[in-house]
Amino acid sequence: MIYSWRKIVKHGIPLLTLTIFIEIFAGQLLLLKQEGLLWFPIFLISIPVINSVSGNIGSVLGARLASGLHVGYISINIKEKRMHDNLIISILMGVVTYVILAIVIYFIALFSNLRVGIGLFEFITILLSAGFLLICVVSMTSVLTAFLSFKRGLDPDDMVAPVVTTIGDVMGIVFLFSIISLFGVGI
Repeated sequence: MIYSWRKIVKHGIPLLTLTIFIEIFAGQLLLLKQEGLLWFPIFLISIPVINSVSGNIGSVLGARLASGLHVGYISINIKEKRMHDNLIISILMGVVTYVILAIVIYFIALFSNLRVGIGLFEFITILLSAGFLLICVVSMTSVLTAFLSFKRGLDPDDMVAPVVTTIGDVMGIVFLFSIISLFGVGI
């Protein structure tokens, strides 16, 4: 039997416990910026979108790499062409998705009579910049987690998703607030 629930739980519980504490930290970051987010609700709407897109793309990338590693289609090598192709496609998908979602979020906010307080182009640039940085970090995290877990005899399918979503949640908040600050928007 390849999969054993006992083995999955044994390897998963420590990682999931660690990610819970990291997610609590990410929530505290949001709490610190709570007042500023109330003045710009468009960014409050954007946080779950930014985090979910990066988590989804990073998890899909990790699953593709895990499958490739399991069947021997991909080898643990930093110069692996198939890994590079998957990485580039993931980043491109992220960029396109963030641009589309920025436009959609902006117009939903306008039609919902939310206080926008920022122009469309500036909002797209902020969301795309934060998203691009995040998708790069999450994609690299996905590759490293898949390779390291496979090399250590752990199933990348069990390791990549929790690591990627946790890193994505924390770094999504950090990158968004950093880019907003660079643009001088008052959060």
